[in-house]
Formats: sequence, C-alpha cells, structure tokens
Amino acid sequence: MSKMEIKLFRLLLVINIALTIALVAISVYAFTRAGFSSFAEEAPEVKKVATGITDFSFVALAAAISVAGSTIASGIALNAVASAGFAAVAERPELRSFLLILSGLAEGIAIYGILMGVIILGRI
Repeated sequence: MSKMEIKLFRLLLVINIALTIALVAISVYAFTRAGFSSFAEEAPEVKKVATGITDFSFVALAAAISVAGSTIASGIALNAVASAGFAAVAERPELRSFLLILSGLAEGIAIYGILMGVIILGRI
C-alpha cells in the first residue's frame, strides 16, 4: 500500500472523529439548552414537557441520533471495505482505485447523517 493511500485512510479516520465530535457537540447543546427554564419564557412557541425538557431538546436529540447512527454505520462500512479491499489489492494491485471509490462511498453515509442533522435543526 502506498503512502498516498495511507494518508487517505488517515484522512477518512479524521473525518469520522470529527463527525463524532459534532455528535457530542449537538448533544451537549441540546441538553444545556433544555436545562434553562428561561428559554421557554423567551420563546413562547416552545412547549414545556412535564419533565421540564423543552420540545427543542427532542429536536436536537433527533439530530444527534441521526449523526451518531450515520457515523457508526460509516465506521462499520469502512471497516468492511478496508479489510476486504486490502486483501483484494494484495492479490490484484489494479483494484486500488476501486478500493478508494468504495471507501469514499462508505464515508458518504456519515455525510448524509450530518446533512440530516442540519436539516432537522434547521426546522426549529
């Protein structure tokens, strides 16, 4: 495996870590925003649930779940692509470009999850 391919897979790993950090940030934002009781007074369209959690926290939690699910699925897909791809490249080196295309498709899963999280948060 060449140095360029190793750099590419490191970049994909960094992207997965960044998406996981985004998940944590969205979750922290949701639960800190839900903890403030003055938020419901500032925005009358937000209803309070009996437990003291606002409707906004459920929206933020839905966005966080979409990001979490997509990053986990992307990691699983990338694991399968990388393990099978390295074995295939060891036998037939001309399959390297095919391996890179498939790993990019696996990362697309995480990008779609981030996109859904942004769309969900944009509907507030």
